[in-house]
Amino acid sequence: MELIRVLDTTNFFNFEQIKSMLTELEIPFQFRNTMDSSFNNFGSYEIYVTSDFKTEALKLITDVNG
Repeated sequence: MELIRVLDTTNFFNFEQIKSMLTELEIPFQFRNTMDSSFNNFGSYEIYVTSDFKTEALKLITDVNG
């Protein structure tokens, strides 16, 4: 099962909002937090979905982020 990154952001609020909406729509996902507070928040928040849910997840993210 291949995971596809659908979100890569430094905006924590946006990251949490997308996670919440994916959960609400029952779209399975995994996330990774590479933020490092000791380096002035260097890094990002990432969300991954399987290819089966890629289109649906990307549409949701586009709708939320405009």
